[in-house]
Amino acid sequence: MSSTATIPLDQLSPGEIQRVMLDGQPVCVANADGEIYAVSDQCTHVLIPLSDGSLEGRQIVCPFHGAMFDLKTGKATCGPAVDPIRCYPTRIEGENVVIEQAPQAGS
Repeated sequence: MSSTATIPLDQLSPGEIQRVMLDGQPVCVANADGEIYAVSDQCTHVLIPLSDGSLEGRQIVCPFHGAMFDLKTGKATCGPAVDPIRCYPTRIEGENVVIEQAPQAGS
């Protein structure tokens, strides 16, 4: 069974980023041009919260060194980060965004 976190959809207007906790882990939830994405809230370069950053299209920009990550794939698209970030499934249920953490393999 998977764990979930929710955030009211009206708190996530286009261009906004919010931080939520999912099983004790920080997750960055972003509304990029009307599409909702959830990714790990830590830059893989210096472990800075990505929720303090900004959006450029479908990419999130780390506020520290400007590393960029694709919100759909998690891939680092601009250095200095090279390692990807984790992506989480999202869905809209009523007036809420639901972020899901799928069980780990073998669980």
